[in-house]
Amino acid sequence: MHEMTRRYLDGIFGAGAGEKHARFLDGIENESLRETIHGYHALESDIAELSVAENYLLGMTVLCALKSYGTAGMFAKTLAHLGVRREKILAAVARLSMWTGGLQAVEASLQMQRALDDHKARGLASLETWFPR
Repeated sequence: MHEMTRRYLDGIFGAGAGEKHARFLDGIENESLRETIHGYHALESDIAELSVAENYLLGMTVLCALKSYGTAGMFAKTLAHLGVRREKILAAVARLSMWTGGLQAVEASLQMQRALDDHKARGLASLETWFPR
């Protein structure tokens, strides 16, 4: 399963990213939880029905709805890295207003704007939490 994580993330972020992320996941002391997250990467790597970008866009909006802005911001940065236009990312967040309410969607939008600005300024370095040295 760890090899799947490595291959999947190397494919998105470049050679070595998967190994760095596996080290990040090694910091999760609970083995069951750590293996669960590796399993998610295996699920994400299946792009028969959902592309990598669609998966991250879906995940980002759900995380915003749950007010998990830190991880949602990392997903927004990943989308920017994948070449998804800022306008599309923010349009998806704006549509949260239909389900979560306008004020919550504004808060989410402002958080994603900050994340995208950070990615624009620092590139892959803005994802350093996931890829420790």
